[in-house]
Amino acid sequence: MATAIGVRGGAWLGSPAVLIEPPSKWASRTPHPPRRSCTMTNPQQPKPLSPIFDALDEALSDDDTDPDTDDLQSEAIRAIWYGFDAPQAVQALIDEQIEQGLEFDVDKVRATVDREFAKKRAAEAQWPAITDFDKLDRAFVRLHEQGICALHCPGDTQEQGIEAVADVLTDDDTPEDKYHGYCFYDSQDLDRALDNEGLLLAHGHVDRSEAEDAQHIAVAQAICEALRQEGLEVDWNGSTNRRINLPSFRWQRRSPG
Repeated sequence: MATAIGVRGGAWLGSPAVLIEPPSKWASRTPHPPRRSCTMTNPQQPKPLSPIFDALDEALSDDDTDPDTDDLQSEAIRAIWYGFDAPQAVQALIDEQIEQGLEFDVDKVRATVDREFAKKRAAEAQWPAITDFDKLDRAFVRLHEQGICALHCPGDTQEQGIEAVADVLTDDDTPEDKYHGYCFYDSQDLDRALDNEGLLLAHGHVDRSEAEDAQHIAVAQAICEALRQEGLEVDWNGSTNRRINLPSFRWQRRSPG
């Protein structure tokens, strides 16, 4: 079993696999992350409006709000539009901050959570029955069955994603040699997907430094095939140094609960 990738906890394995631990919450991030260029299906066609950035603009427009309240509103909005957390889970995160003694405008943050969940539920009613996320999730399930550790948003950086993969590989419940490859996206990639800039996927063989290029390429090709079988547009040039791009991917994950 390869352990050279490092160790870190926390990742979603494609459903119906078990939730090990959610991504980090209330981490300090810039409200508007820098954008990275991705190939779009039609550069002349205007991008759909991104709900998360409009929500952030609305929530953070009050100059009188203290920084801690702004930070919690920002992270709550992200958690809601990411779609992994039920309303009760987001409210529980607010309760945790209160218990830890953080001073912030509780009523304002809770009102933001209620408003954004209502907006998201309304948006979800207009989404297609099967979204791009559903297709991605089904591809991840297939990859998991093929021995590729496919994780949903295991951290905020590629380094944290690699460590999360290693944590799965070294888990006592993971059979030895179950996985030969990995695939994931981090929260920065998710932010860009929410801004309709496509979704980038990290990939590779679990024996990162020892594997031959052909082994890394074989993993990437299997990932691309699983994605295409679900009807997702895939852009990858065959280089082990380039992540797989889903240029027309729209982030639409229905919230549980």
